[in-house]
Amino acid sequence: MTELKHGAWIALVLALLLVSATGSVRAQAGYTVVDIEVEGARRASTSLILGVSSIYKGSPLTATTISETITRLYGLGIFSDVRLEAEEVTGGLKVYIVVEELPKLAGLEFTGNKKIKTKDLEEKLKLGVGGYISPYLIDTKAQQIKRLYGEKGYFRAAVEHSVEFNADSSETVLTYHIKEKSKVKVEKVVLNGNVRVEANELVKKMRNRKRGFLKSSDFAQDKYEEDLEKVIDEYHKLGYSDAYLISDSIYIDTTRNRMTVFLEVYEGPRYYFGEVRFKNNEVLAVADLEKALKFEPGQVFNSEKYDESITEIYTSYQDIGHLYVGLTDERTTRSDSIIDISYDITEGLPSHINLVKIIGNTKTKEKVIRREISVLPEQVFNRSLLIRSVRDVMALNYFAQVLPNPLPLPSGDVDIEFKVEEKQTGQISAGAGYNSQDKLVGNFGMGIPNFRGNGQSVSFNTDFGSRRNSLSLSFTEPWMFGRPTLFGADLYTLNRRWYEDYTEGRQGASVRVGRRLRWPDNYFRIYASYRLERDRYHDFDDDFIKNNSYKSSYYLRNPDGTLSFLERDIFGPYPGSVIQYRDRWLTASRLAFTVTRDSRNLPEFATAGSVLTYNFETTGGPLGGFWDYQKHTISFTKFIPLIWKIALAAKVEYGVVTSPSGDDHIFVSDRFTPGGTAYDGVVRGYDDGILTPDSIVTQSDTNYFYYDITDVEVGVDPPDDTTFNTFRTRVRGKYMLVTNWELQLPVVSQQIYALLFFDAGNSWLNRKDIKPITGLYRGVGFGFRIAVPGIGTIGFDFGYPLDDFRDEEKKWHPHFQFGTTFR
Repeated sequence: MTELKHGAWIALVLALLLVSATGSVRAQAGYTVVDIEVEGARRASTSLILGVSSIYKGSPLTATTISETITRLYGLGIFSDVRLEAEEVTGGLKVYIVVEELPKLAGLEFTGNKKIKTKDLEEKLKLGVGGYISPYLIDTKAQQIKRLYGEKGYFRAAVEHSVEFNADSSETVLTYHIKEKSKVKVEKVVLNGNVRVEANELVKKMRNRKRGFLKSSDFAQDKYEEDLEKVIDEYHKLGYSDAYLISDSIYIDTTRNRMTVFLEVYEGPRYYFGEVRFKNNEVLAVADLEKALKFEPGQVFNSEKYDESITEIYTSYQDIGHLYVGLTDERTTRSDSIIDISYDITEGLPSHINLVKIIGNTKTKEKVIRREISVLPEQVFNRSLLIRSVRDVMALNYFAQVLPNPLPLPSGDVDIEFKVEEKQTGQISAGAGYNSQDKLVGNFGMGIPNFRGNGQSVSFNTDFGSRRNSLSLSFTEPWMFGRPTLFGADLYTLNRRWYEDYTEGRQGASVRVGRRLRWPDNYFRIYASYRLERDRYHDFDDDFIKNNSYKSSYYLRNPDGTLSFLERDIFGPYPGSVIQYRDRWLTASRLAFTVTRDSRNLPEFATAGSVLTYNFETTGGPLGGFWDYQKHTISFTKFIPLIWKIALAAKVEYGVVTSPSGDDHIFVSDRFTPGGTAYDGVVRGYDDGILTPDSIVTQSDTNYFYYDITDVEVGVDPPDDTTFNTFRTRVRGKYMLVTNWELQLPVVSQQIYALLFFDAGNSWLNRKDIKPITGLYRGVGFGFRIAVPGIGTIGFDFGYPLDDFRDEEKKWHPHFQFGTTFR
């Protein structure tokens, strides 16, 4: 700007303009703007500034245009100062718009923040690097940080800031220095206005309250409004329908960091349910509508039960297709605080299903989904069948979620749209595991439960290690020939070294068929399978043979009481020992029948429903083969919803295996070995398969042999002066009883769950030894489950035994398993 302009400007200001302290300018009339120039802009373009300005060439310069220009330019939020200057030139005025830009934010930092992560602060403040920053904005965001801490109970948090500019002050790094201090704790809630309801009955519903006798709770600002609603909602549940909150306030003792909450309420009279009348109902009888009510006349008027009753009435009509039912409820209060209720119903016409649409299935073929859906075109709409359809599609375990959406049509009918979200179902796993029995085992597996989108299941698994080697192939078609008939086939081979004692070999194949039933209800399914298998026990350790065999002399007791030798130095295995099957291929021909009723709402981590299963296996007899026995197992699992998505799962399982040909013809691996996470009986807190009965073996020091096992005596009494050594050897049980209880807490629904559990179980050789209460070994503990895409659900548990078992030390036992406890 030239000296001439400065001189002209001074003269012009004295003669023409009055500049106020607020930056507004009052101009004399008669001066026209002939030119405009922008000064001071570094990043902002001249075209932007002139475009926002209200001053134009050829227009008069007035107080209004000056004020508008300054206001608009400040409104851009990019200038720290805006002023107008002018000089008189030929024909009028030349106006100078002089601006000073705000610095841009080059970086944002936080110090001292531990309770709120830096990432969360950045998301909440929304201060983008590269944007303009002003002192006002800096202070505003500091107050926002304090409010964020206040919402978490840190009311005493202090926030300061510092800025560091670059050389030309065009950019700055902003740092907020946070002193979080300690959380404010709620020491007391003072309730005024309550007359008949004790304050504790209302206050205990609040999140922000004193907990226990001495413990104060941290204040949670985000729960405060919800707490106020809970107090009044509880009043309404107790019959005080007129109750409302008059006022609320809080007081913080900054010296003690303690808070007192003050609430004042209006309580009002208590009301009771009176007579209930239904009007204009024709399709549903009064008796059917009364079943939908969650209350009875004479009970305290509970607003929650009242609202639930209205929902149930709508549901009752939706179950018979009346989607557009109208319901008007009228309440009449008598002088004795009794509320009579009248429901005026407009039933309308039933809605039919026009089309059933499926969207979102990118892999699964539509026929696989459609065959699980119970609602069909031209049916009368039925809400219960819609819910059942969602449950059955979810039970496939191919989808993360299934959302039904009835789409109203102008005719009053509906289209039903099922929106599915596919989840990864193919599982390829490779890895290694370790346990006390099999030691280090490598594994590789591939499972495709939805092969080529057809709903078929194909799997391949192999284990390899020093003690365990196996290979298995499996195929399942759930809808053979387009009918709800299952067909499956399996091939497998296994070689497993049991500790250092011996090796068990198994080779076999099986076929399976199954069918959905319509009676007693359509939750039932029935299965049958046939398996042909051969088994061998070999590679026995010498010490194992020695410790499980006898060398004996048998005597015959004479009439005079003396003993005579019958046979000397007889060698053989102890009764019940697997040595008797040494190096022999033994055939198992097995036929199995299973009946199951599964009404779970989800295939994994269910929160409602139950599973009842009975399984019968018969091996040998008319089917041929060496093994000859019958095995029965029955189990019942119940899922009970508690609060939110937390559920209690409870299971009890009982099994028995018997043989008409004697215990030696019961396949060893089909006996029961509960303990740990064993497949036939989960009892965490104990080693895998350890909860088995004892066999008592007695041997004399003079090579006379006598034994008893389960009260069966063999041989004759040895001489009176014989000294005996008695020891125990483990055998597998013929009877088993196991129960499991789990509290399942979702961390991430259908992905990560925390568990608290109680298990109990045992196995026995004889039915008379079963003690369902005192004879069970109990364990408690905690764990978690993770659903890993491509692998499946894996679980880690830590169990502690509550009972002494033999000489085992009481300690925490870690457990690892695939799948859930409630398979």
